Amino acid sequence: MTDEFKDRIDVHFHYLSPEYREKMIDAVGGWADGFPAPQWSVEATLAMMDRMNIATGMLSVSSPGVHFGNDKNARLLARSVNEFAARMIGEHRGRFGGFASLPLPDVDGALNEIAYALDTLKLDGVVMLTNFNGVYLGDKRLDPVFDELNRRGAVVFIHPTSPICWQQSALGYPRPMIEFTFDSTRAVVNLIFSGTTARCPKLRIIVPHAGGTIPFLARRIGMFGRGLAGGSPVSAEEHLRRLYYDLAGSPGSNALAPLLEMTERSHILYGSDYVHTPEAIVSAHLAELLSSKLLSLEDFRAIGRGNALALFPQLS
Repeated sequence: MTDEFKDRIDVHFHYLSPEYREKMIDAVGGWADGFPAPQWSVEATLAMMDRMNIATGMLSVSSPGVHFGNDKNARLLARSVNEFAARMIGEHRGRFGGFASLPLPDVDGALNEIAYALDTLKLDGVVMLTNFNGVYLGDKRLDPVFDELNRRGAVVFIHPTSPICWQQSALGYPRPMIEFTFDSTRAVVNLIFSGTTARCPKLRIIVPHAGGTIPFLARRIGMFGRGLAGGSPVSAEEHLRRLYYDLAGSPGSNALAPLLEMTERSHILYGSDYVHTPEAIVSAHLAELLSSKLLSLEDFRAIGRGNALALFPQLS
């Protein structure tokens, strides 16, 4: 492995506390989004990180999140997983950071949890699913949450989940295969065309999986943005350029080439998608990424660590 790609900061790095795994299985079954719920332990995770030369993993709860239909229970579960992440960070200094889960679409609960997670627990940002039972991130109902995060200049890590129409659109396949990338695209387009990204310029937003289908569609999205009927033109391509993108599950030139054309190299971050992606696949993706002819040694150093430190200087 090139020295420039060691000591990486992994921004797409999942955990399941024992309580979360139990409550998630009780709520949606053991095959959330079409894949079995993995087991997670800090010992196995640290061993994997050492083998894969990952210095720091930014802990986040993946889909289906913490809200299973009851606001009170969602608030309690969000608090539980955030405190669990904070304990892992405190007990293993330097090895973990963390994104706080929010009990959305419960806006009041989310605002309370932002204050506790960022001010008391000192977590590094928040994770938000692409939609919450059909409420997408640009929905006006979520404006108070984004306004508060913007006031704080927070980092927002977006993670895809199943759309409400998945029973018809997924065609029986696991939703992460294509539905997740499409839902990331929906969420980001909604953030831009709702005016949220323009209204909240201090947000630092990370989009997963090399942007899903966004790089391929960027010019098409921009074309429609310039010609929106009944509203002001939107410079969608400029908004897309300002976002950050991780490379989880997207190490090949087919994903990298359009991403490099759409955004700055300083806005690309390393992500493994562990623990939902097994170590063998993490290793294979890493090998493919390191074989890329599109990236220089300086790019590897930036993507592996430097770009993330610009977002999380506290990790240096």
